[in-house]
Amino acid sequence: MIYFKFGRAGITCIFSVLLAIAVLTVASCKKEYVKYPYNQIEQFTIQDANGISLKATILDNEIMVYYPPFQTIPDFITPQITVSDHAVIAPASGTKVAFSNSTIFKVKAQDGSIKTYTLKPMINNPRPVFDIDPSIRIWSYINISGEYLVADTNQTKLLLIDKNNKEIKIQATAFTTFTAIHLVANLPLSIDTGNYKVKLVTNGQAIVKGPIHFDIPYLTLAIPEDIKTVKRGQNLLITSTDGSLKYYKNLLSNKVSVYNSLEGKMLSMDVTITDAGIQVHIPADFPLLNIESVIIFDKNGDSYGSVDRYGDGVKVTE
Repeated sequence: MIYFKFGRAGITCIFSVLLAIAVLTVASCKKEYVKYPYNQIEQFTIQDANGISLKATILDNEIMVYYPPFQTIPDFITPQITVSDHAVIAPASGTKVAFSNSTIFKVKAQDGSIKTYTLKPMINNPRPVFDIDPSIRIWSYINISGEYLVADTNQTKLLLIDKNNKEIKIQATAFTTFTAIHLVANLPLSIDTGNYKVKLVTNGQAIVKGPIHFDIPYLTLAIPEDIKTVKRGQNLLITSTDGSLKYYKNLLSNKVSVYNSLEGKMLSMDVTITDAGIQVHIPADFPLLNIESVIIFDKNGDSYGSVDRYGDGVKVTE
């Protein structure tokens, strides 16, 4: 048997070698942790106009939020968002963002990889349907019948589009009837004759119909109340207080008729027509009777209606 003798220096050397071996062994057994690669939106919720939570559907890179029907669509939302472990999202959960297709979220995983999501509002309102009464005259009204109109002037707008594609808004104060199935509105006095498209925007959905021809206004004529008599050889004035006569003066005949109750026959008289009114020329030999009605004709000789003075009429005097 052979014995080795070691001094203090030898023992120290052997200990150092063993310690180095042990350190290398421990180092070789140390675990390396991989960073998380997950960058998913796991939950996305908002509140509707009534405070009810709406949970979005996450499909591929889209965040689809189905908004309830017949509620005001918000311009902005404040979503509560849950993402994958160790991931971060921008804009952050609880941040106010636009409720539109232009809003984008980016989720960054722990390993630095990024996934982009696009917000997609899904409006559940049924698409409005409507028809327009085509008999539209300026200075009058527009009559719309339909379904799924939102009877709220904050959510429903009515506009006209002229031949130059200029939009003309009909103010809500002009709405005389407004329900989910019927809308009647007075037209702006600035609207002239011509072809117009009609644009109805209700609860975020816009529908355009037309063009529709807007015809001349109804003809409004009257014998002023302060005219009680008219002399032979003078003129009887018939006025157009709303100015509608300017659209008709080239359509009307320069002859009118008055019924002669004394002789039981119609009497024809000449007239002069201007934008402001009709001057009826009373012949010098016109019967001394009361004029209660003046019949107007078009240039084809067809009756265009009558201008009536109820009561005693206008008395023809010497």
